[in-house]
Amino acid sequence: MPNQEYYQDEEEILSEVKLLTLTENELLYLSDSITLLMEHTPEHGKMHIPARQLMPSAGVPVPVDLIQTIGLGVLIATDPVNTSQEATLSFNIADLYLLRECCQSFVKINKELVGYNLLRKIYTAILADSMEERSFIDNLTSGIDFSLQNFQEVKSFKELEKSKEQKDDTTQ
Repeated sequence: MPNQEYYQDEEEILSEVKLLTLTENELLYLSDSITLLMEHTPEHGKMHIPARQLMPSAGVPVPVDLIQTIGLGVLIATDPVNTSQEATLSFNIADLYLLRECCQSFVKINKELVGYNLLRKIYTAILADSMEERSFIDNLTSGIDFSLQNFQEVKSFKELEKSKEQKDDTTQ
């Protein structure tokens, strides 16, 4: 079944784990931007509701394991012994998409462009394979001139070949 294959591939992609190094400000911003997602399973499917009324700052309901991961990061980054004030954490791609929903590129905390930096880190992790492919293609095509002038030269050359073939056909 093609649909079943598609969903299995999508599930594999979304469960792929990526590492992100986040600053104290980024982690505090994420912690303030998420709320616990409670799951209730009625008879005909799943219904997801936030654990509390959403505050303007807590805009994205997420599973408890993602809250725990962010919480662990906050504890690591704010530990007085941690001079870097950063934490490197593991996130699956699905979680990264959820965190992306929290980010607003204009948000600054303590002069740090937290929203912009988070978006860059998240997209870099999610799109790493695509960026590698793009770089590879750019390297392959770096010496090729795609300008319109060359297109005209190719077109003229093809017309020259065509007229030569027609000339050869009439001489036979």
